[in-house]
Amino acid sequence: MLDGEFQQAKRVAVIGGGITGLAAAHRMRELDSSRDITLFDSAPALGGVLRTTHRDGYLIEHAADNFITNIPWAVDLCRRIGFDDQLIHTDDRYRKAFVVHKGRLLPVPDGFALMAPARMWPVITTPILSLRGKLRLAWEYFTPRRQVEDESLESFATRRLGSEVYERIVQPLVGGIYTADPQQLSLAATLPRFLEMERQHGGLIKGALKQPSAKKTSDKESSGARYSLFVAPRDGMTSFVSALAARLPAESIQLNAGISSVTRQEDDAWRIQFTDGRDAESFSHLLLATSAPTSSQLLAEDQPALASDLA
Repeated sequence: MLDGEFQQAKRVAVIGGGITGLAAAHRMRELDSSRDITLFDSAPALGGVLRTTHRDGYLIEHAADNFITNIPWAVDLCRRIGFDDQLIHTDDRYRKAFVVHKGRLLPVPDGFALMAPARMWPVITTPILSLRGKLRLAWEYFTPRRQVEDESLESFATRRLGSEVYERIVQPLVGGIYTADPQQLSLAATLPRFLEMERQHGGLIKGALKQPSAKKTSDKESSGARYSLFVAPRDGMTSFVSALAARLPAESIQLNAGISSVTRQEDDAWRIQFTDGRDAESFSHLLLATSAPTSSQLLAEDQPALASDLA
């Protein structure tokens, strides 16, 4: 929603009570606390896929369990709602990632940060890679750079590091972060710093050796992601959801509110139809914070072209 449109918005409906919908509703309230904003969610609780269970002294996350700090918006949101004192950092003693290889749990070579090996001896000695895989990885130092705007994560990793390193190390590590198909992941959208390493330094090994973090013992001896960049709520992600929801008026949140369709009326208002038979409601503006398939279903009747794209 553009700033000008927001200023004219009288009643705003936010559909979807996950972290996206909550953050959007909160931001609109920040901009104008008098704005009439209603958040709808079909579930009995807020948070969407984010859910924390406390069991037998353990804290169990059902979806995301942390977020990154070098992209500032999540931490900034925590700061604005007074939640930043609840964020904890990773423990330096356990900065290590593992992969399963031939039925054994093996540590990823020290200094191997997703795709950039900063130390060669751990790579040489690791049992995860064959001699051929290690030689192909070493050849990355001499592989010429390719000036591309973007490519899939799999394409980039195999081009620079070889298929064995990709299959045995890169794919498991990236899968643990994105739980998605690397063939479908945009490198520029997910891990742009590696694309930048190739552009600036000519390769990943050269770039890793020139990174300031490569000179720090704690980073050189860690493996996997750059763990120092991650934080998590002390009491789990649900506590973050609850803190954000508490900043909204209780009457503005409607749970168990299933919606069957949304349609644009002649006066440009949005009419929302509910699945439980309650009377339809009209809003001057609509913000969909649901998944693409769900948004497609809601818009199918009124916006078929957009619904098709979302599907």
